[in-house]
Amino acid sequence: MNMIESIRAYLCTCPFLKDAALRVDYLGAAPTEYVVESVPTSGIVKQYADGGSLREYLFVFGSREYYGQDVIQNLENSGFYEEFAAWIEEQDDKGNYPDFGKGKTVQKIEVTTSGYLFDATENNARYQIQCRILYYQD
Repeated sequence: MNMIESIRAYLCTCPFLKDAALRVDYLGAAPTEYVVESVPTSGIVKQYADGGSLREYLFVFGSREYYGQDVIQNLENSGFYEEFAAWIEEQDDKGNYPDFGKGKTVQKIEVTTSGYLFDATENNARYQIQCRILYYQD
């Protein structure tokens, strides 16, 4: 399993996700759907003398949600991302991480931005949150 597959499987365990598709690099036009996307990065945070390295994997978790003039709906959308961020923090505190496979040991998962409205139409919107995983690679 590659890293993005592992992250997707990990995110599928989040209890706040509605019964909706969680895709990779594709978010449909109709609510409710989720997506996980890789974000470009140099990858290596620190190189060690033994050949190992501390690396980062950046990703965006996003969703297509109902959106409009209804304040309650928009508050629910924002509230979902607060709960999601708290869940990520709780998983990090517990040491519960995605499995990146042999030779890669995840050390931290964190949210690097709050959830935010990324793009909107009259009836629905894309919200997203950016995250980072730090891992040691042999």
